[in-house]
Amino acid sequence: MRSAMCDTSPMAELEPRDIIANYVERVWNLGDSSAVVEYCADPYVRHDAGRSRLMSHTEQLERVTGERLAGTATDGRSLHFETLLLAGDGRDVTWVWNMTGPTGTELAASGVEAEVVADELRICGIEVFRVVDGRITEVWNNPPMPGHWG
Repeated sequence: MRSAMCDTSPMAELEPRDIIANYVERVWNLGDSSAVVEYCADPYVRHDAGRSRLMSHTEQLERVTGERLAGTATDGRSLHFETLLLAGDGRDVTWVWNMTGPTGTELAASGVEAEVVADELRICGIEVFRVVDGRITEVWNNPPMPGHWG
């Protein structure tokens, strides 16, 4: 039986890998940035090289919305993430991904290191998520690398 202090949301019943897979699909591939509130703790900890920071839902929504907008072309084409590996043991989940996005966007003009193939940007990365009580509570993120994983 769950304690009254535990999260009893439906997310708490999902496996951490399923939570991450659903988060990626809804937030990044379908562009439903409002799903951040469903999947992420408020605040959560974002670990980047050289620093960690607490991010509220508002800050998370601003980051996701801004990145999606920067990666969307005038014809509506946007970023798409392909999951190559989603592995985890318990609450920690590793996500290995390739991202494809259109050229001619604010993201493309930003100087982000990317491989350009025809009219596509290609980058790849690895992130590690921690899921507690059905919510993403921490993410470790390295800078993306140009190209797709070989």
